[in-house]
Amino acid sequence: MDVRSRELTVNYKIVPPPSTVAPSSLSQETTHRFPIIPLPDLESQDDTDSELKKYYTSLQTSIAEARTKLGEELTAWRDAVGNAELGKEKSVKTEVNDEGEEEENTEE
Repeated sequence: MDVRSRELTVNYKIVPPPSTVAPSSLSQETTHRFPIIPLPDLESQDDTDSELKKYYTSLQTSIAEARTKLGEELTAWRDAVGNAELGKEKSVKTEVNDEGEEEENTEE
């Protein structure tokens, strides 16, 4: 049986604007590890189906935990940064397509 430890690892580094006052609970550079049960060497088809189900269930759970944890932390960072990043993004206006309205009017 393969007993090597398996995990989902997520690393990120945030570089907020200098004016950002981040809560002490947030770190600019973070690594999270989410365990995944190891997939053993499988000998029979029955073992394979059962162990694969356990493995993929464990993997799905780890991915869900990672999404939740990152979502919480990145939302906290977004709130800490506030409006300081608004000027960096280019605004793009959406053009209104009047052609569709003209075609509808000509069908009457």
